[in-house]
Amino acid sequence: MLLTYKEANAQSGGQYGLRQAVKSGKIRHLARNLYATEASDSILGSLAKLYPDAIVTGSTALYLHDLIDLPPESIDVVTKRGGTKITNPAIRQSYIPQEWLQVGATTITYDGVEVNVFDLERTLLELMRSRNKLPYKIYREAVNSYRKLINRLDVYKLEEYADLIPRGQSYFNRVLEEVF
Repeated sequence: MLLTYKEANAQSGGQYGLRQAVKSGKIRHLARNLYATEASDSILGSLAKLYPDAIVTGSTALYLHDLIDLPPESIDVVTKRGGTKITNPAIRQSYIPQEWLQVGATTITYDGVEVNVFDLERTLLELMRSRNKLPYKIYREAVNSYRKLINRLDVYKLEEYADLIPRGQSYFNRVLEEVF
């Protein structure tokens, strides 16, 4: 289980107890403000624990939704503009305004970790937005996967999201051309 410093300190009975637990191996120090009681080194788990407001997006969200087969090299996340900078080199961070951050945000469980991620509809709009930044093979694989899921997609929700994000209507039109 992943713990923040405050939680690990409380669990071990104070700073001295925490130092002793780390020495004995009962608790492992993973990073600044992050401890673990198990041998799990999940970057997604660390992300969810240290940055609970960060939302997974991009190719990482496509992978978590089983829309692409190849795991991404880095984890793509968005946070609110002016938020905490994530210094982990395995995480690629983008900033968006607070009012767009919660549009389509949901929580899924991946490898036993609760992860904030955009839902299928918002991920589809993000796919259309970043189509020129993704490798063509990944883009095509994701679009083909969405075509197989066409009955699970909520078109009304997709249109609502398109109204809430900048240039969303152009992304929505591209969805209608390429997926539906």
